[in-house]
Amino acid sequence: MNDEDEEEENTFGVVRYPCMPSLVALQQMRNRLHLAFLGRKLMKWTALATGRELRHLASKLYEVYEGFGEDMRNAFILLARSRYFYPQLNNIVTEDIPRTAAVVVQQYTKQVSSVKIVQFEIIETEYPPYEHLGIERGGQTIQETKKAWLDLLKRIIMMMQLRASFLTVEIANKNATKKVNVLAKIVIPRLNVTSHYILSELEEKEREEVFRLKRVKQKKDSEKKLDEMQRRAETVPKAISAELVILKSENEPAPRKKPEPNIRNSQQ
Repeated sequence: MNDEDEEEENTFGVVRYPCMPSLVALQQMRNRLHLAFLGRKLMKWTALATGRELRHLASKLYEVYEGFGEDMRNAFILLARSRYFYPQLNNIVTEDIPRTAAVVVQQYTKQVSSVKIVQFEIIETEYPPYEHLGIERGGQTIQETKKAWLDLLKRIIMMMQLRASFLTVEIANKNATKKVNVLAKIVIPRLNVTSHYILSELEEKEREEVFRLKRVKQKKDSEKKLDEMQRRAETVPKAISAELVILKSENEPAPRKKPEPNIRNSQQ
């Protein structure tokens, strides 16, 4: 069985599977070869799909990481300015931790060519964490700081999602590529060699059977000829003896007839 889309596999130095040459074993090898071709095709599709997804995730990671250091530097500068206006800013944030979070992350999975990828969904609860913060002074700076750190938090969550997805897809891509190589370089050549071995053995058995039948027929014919010759040998002497008897009977002289007495002479 050959795959039309693939080149011929190299079977040099390949060791066949141990099996007895029979029609059942040949059918089993053909079935396994068909399944191996299907598995290789499926793994190729998986490798192509995961490779495409890897390139897509790599471009997204580049976009997310681009300018991340500068944004973090600006966020820390704004935090320092806010602390200048409110030295007790850390205490206020710590006191508000047990309450409802302003940002919630929900996790769900996405399938890419039978590979489950983790996805994060960012949900803003619109909970006002600090109602009276920034009323006296520095309210605009604190609002800018909140916005900068919220954007930074979303970006970090996106980074975690992309990195986790990239690692999962990379592992799936490596496994698919490895399976393709194993099927193409080991399993399929061994199945081909085993099928050729079984076919050659079956053909050799068929040739032996034909030769045996010919020899049996020749022996029967020779025995038949010998019987005919013996029967002829037995019938030939009888025929010869019958011919001799006929020849003897033809060569023997005919018996002479006795002369009849003369009646006239006696009367006289």
